[in-house]
Amino acid sequence: MALSKHCLAFSVVVCGSPVVHASAADPWADRVVHGVLDGEPVYEPGVGNALTFGPFHTDALWGDPESLIGKPNTLDYDDLQGWGPVPGGFAGGPMRRLSIVYSAWQYGSNDPAHLGERPGWLDGRRRNGLGLRAGAQAVVEFDEPVENNPDDGGAFHWGVDFIIHGNAWFASDRAVEAGASMDSVLLSGGVFAEPVEVSVAQSITGPWYTFERTADGLCPTQPWAWEAGAWTDAEQDWTKPVDPSLDTADFTNITAAEAVGLFAGSAGGTPFDLDDLTDDTGQPVSLGWIRFVRLRDPSGTQGEVCGVADVAAGTGCNPADLADPIGVLDLTDISAFIAAFVSGDQGADLADPIGVLDLNDITAFIAAFSGGCP
Repeated sequence: MALSKHCLAFSVVVCGSPVVHASAADPWADRVVHGVLDGEPVYEPGVGNALTFGPFHTDALWGDPESLIGKPNTLDYDDLQGWGPVPGGFAGGPMRRLSIVYSAWQYGSNDPAHLGERPGWLDGRRRNGLGLRAGAQAVVEFDEPVENNPDDGGAFHWGVDFIIHGNAWFASDRAVEAGASMDSVLLSGGVFAEPVEVSVAQSITGPWYTFERTADGLCPTQPWAWEAGAWTDAEQDWTKPVDPSLDTADFTNITAAEAVGLFAGSAGGTPFDLDDLTDDTGQPVSLGWIRFVRLRDPSGTQGEVCGVADVAAGTGCNPADLADPIGVLDLTDISAFIAAFVSGDQGADLADPIGVLDLNDITAFIAAFSGGCP
């Protein structure tokens, strides 16, 4: 079966142009909203009615709201050894990997070249996140709406829509040195958590809806993969949630390596589902999408937040499963492929040579579609 571009273009007109699901290049919150003026978000402090304000953490390293933006750090100075001066400040020992049993605290880094080094604070370092105190609040915004993902039964995201990373960690049977084996560290039960209240809205003027689940708790962040008794250079998936049905009991009396196994490739963080909201009266609410996330610390625990990530709609049952409903191959997938192919969207780039849309991609789509879902 051969299809020409003319035939493809005609099919787009007939069938429409559904959205092709693909992982976002940058899933992280795009900016801090410092206030609102005339119903519009304001991105500079001191303008309009304040939406992001202190008091922030007593440690100045956790006092900058802008540190909420972008990917969380994967490395940090080692609190357990080597404290002393570094250019621009005073820090712990050589940078080490962050994990579910060793969380972010000082100035961190996302540069793998800094592993085992003690770079100066001004040499590409960034704060790990924002710490809140009672009465404080921070609001972040996504350029693209965070959409309500349908529950996929655990195929990828369980219906989770976004993830908040904090600096919680699992209690263990020892102070975990940088060289400790995750296979020997035993989780003794419990999470060192500092609950952060999370609310969301479609408009900066509200209404705001709140989750019962709080951030900076289960699950701790696990940036790096641990395999065959050793760290790898591969990072876990920052946009894949941990199974939200797991609770603290599932992470008790097992090794840290076994806990990482339960993460199933996820980089951790607390999962949030837009079906799990309540309004100001306590009534349940489900939203189809949101753009704003509000963080508060009503209990005064000085909870920390390191980043907020949108969860992609997930992967389909095979390369032809490009559009909702995920897990079903139908006309919407055909229309999605056609629309992507004609517009030059990478969602249609299913075969070599990668970066070129040609007959090979059409053939690959037809083969995958004909094969059906398992």
